[in-house]
Amino acid sequence: MVEWQRGSNGFVSDDAVIGGNDVNGERIFVGRVHHGGDLIPGKIVPSHGVLYVPYAGDEHSHREYEFLVKPNYGDYMWTNTADGDVPGNAVMGGNTSDGENLFIGRAFYEGSWVVGKVHPSHRVLYVPFGGKEVSISDYEILCVRYD
Repeated sequence: MVEWQRGSNGFVSDDAVIGGNDVNGERIFVGRVHHGGDLIPGKIVPSHGVLYVPYAGDEHSHREYEFLVKPNYGDYMWTNTADGDVPGNAVMGGNTSDGENLFIGRAFYEGSWVVGKVHPSHRVLYVPFGGKEVSISDYEILCVRYD
């Protein structure tokens, strides 16, 4: 079962799921927050003290959020996909206000592995980067791996 814990001001526990790295090499983590009526996956950058999410063309920051922790069963793995395709074992990270499921994705962009939301009906991964919401059609999606 997927487990989320509450965090704030850049804090994550030792069992938080690493999503990638910032442009300076700092680890970033998988998080989510309510924004604009949606529950949106995004990236926690500890040194910035916030979670960033993509929404309506912009990057938005939040000091309070939830972070994903490693499961007690199996493991997580990043799987290559594109164009809104969602494997059956993909980890749901949130949902839109009208009920569409959002998934956790990442892509290499501008020297960083950036975490964001896979929006299946839009057929892209949206990532928060440099103040903007960036859309990417080829990306990795977080999936559960059962051993």
